[in-house]
Amino acid sequence: MTCPHTKGCALFPLFSQESFLAIWKSAYCEADYQRCSRYAASTRGEVVPATLLPNGKHLTNRPKSR
Repeated sequence: MTCPHTKGCALFPLFSQESFLAIWKSAYCEADYQRCSRYAASTRGEVVPATLLPNGKHLTNRPKSR
Protein backbone atom coordinates (compact mmCIF):
# COMPACT_ATOMS: atom_id res chain seq x y z
CA MET A 1 0.00 0.00 0.00
CA THR A 2 1.30 3.45 -0.92
CA CYS A 3 1.75 6.14 1.71
CA PRO A 4 -1.24 8.47 1.85
CA HIS A 5 1.11 11.46 2.24
CA THR A 6 3.00 11.07 -1.07
CA LYS A 7 1.12 13.94 -2.74
CA GLY A 8 2.21 16.42 -0.07
CA CYS A 9 5.64 15.01 0.74
CA ALA A 10 8.48 17.34 -0.24
CA LEU A 11 10.86 14.44 -0.81
CA PHE A 12 8.56 12.26 -2.91
CA PRO A 13 9.14 14.23 -6.15
CA LEU A 14 12.90 13.88 -5.61
CA PHE A 15 12.51 10.14 -5.13
CA SER A 16 10.55 9.98 -8.38
CA GLN A 17 13.05 12.05 -10.36
CA GLU A 18 16.34 10.64 -9.13
CA SER A 19 16.92 6.99 -9.92
CA PHE A 20 19.43 6.57 -7.08
CA LEU A 21 16.70 7.56 -4.61
CA ALA A 22 14.31 4.89 -5.88
CA ILE A 23 15.33 2.63 -3.00
CA TRP A 24 13.84 5.14 -0.53
CA LYS A 25 10.63 5.30 -2.54
CA SER A 26 10.40 1.52 -2.73
CA ALA A 27 11.22 0.89 0.93
CA TYR A 28 9.14 3.63 2.51
CA CYS A 29 6.62 5.32 0.19
CA GLU A 30 5.39 2.20 -1.55
CA ALA A 31 5.87 -0.37 1.19
CA ASP A 32 6.26 0.11 4.93
CA TYR A 33 5.39 3.81 5.10
CA GLN A 34 4.33 3.57 8.76
CA ARG A 35 8.01 3.41 9.75
CA CYS A 36 8.80 6.61 7.79
CA SER A 37 9.90 9.43 10.10
CA ARG A 38 8.24 11.98 7.82
CA TYR A 39 4.93 10.12 7.96
CA ALA A 40 5.17 9.72 11.74
CA ALA A 41 5.88 13.41 12.33
CA SER A 42 3.06 14.43 10.02
CA THR A 43 0.52 12.19 11.73
CA ARG A 44 1.53 13.71 15.09
CA GLY A 45 0.73 17.15 13.66
CA GLU A 46 4.35 18.29 13.64
CA VAL A 47 5.94 20.45 10.95
CA VAL A 48 8.01 18.11 8.80
CA PRO A 49 11.41 19.60 7.90
CA ALA A 50 12.18 19.44 4.17
CA THR A 51 15.51 17.81 5.02
CA LEU A 52 14.04 14.95 7.10
CA LEU A 53 14.64 11.57 5.49
CA PRO A 54 12.37 8.56 6.02
CA ASN A 55 14.96 6.97 8.32
CA GLY A 56 15.01 9.97 10.67
CA LYS A 57 18.30 11.42 9.45
CA HIS A 58 18.55 14.77 7.69
CA LEU A 59 19.82 15.59 4.20
CA THR A 60 22.89 17.75 4.32
CA ASN A 61 23.08 18.38 0.58
CA ARG A 62 19.76 18.28 -1.18
CA PRO A 63 19.85 16.53 -4.60
CA LYS A 64 19.26 18.88 -7.49
CA SER A 65 16.15 18.47 -9.63
CA ARG A 66 16.74 17.82 -13.28
